[in-house]
Amino acid sequence: MLNAEGMNVSVTVVDQLLEKHNYRKRKAQKRLAIGAHPQRNEQFENIDQLKSTDQAVGNPVLSMDTKKEN
Repeated sequence: MLNAEGMNVSVTVVDQLLEKHNYRKRKAQKRLAIGAHPQRNEQFENIDQLKSTDQAVGNPVLSMDTKKEN
């Protein structure tokens, strides 16, 4: 936008201006507490049913934790 107006501004200057005016990167905030959703248990019941079906016919079942590490 500034380049279109013929002004060249470096990243350093932009960073300094943002800091001067108290602008910061913000993380998304989680608003719902864990366990608050009414259908929360349904997903676990579905996983258990699928796991039992696969094990009954001799298929292996793997469990993976896919949460992002900080």
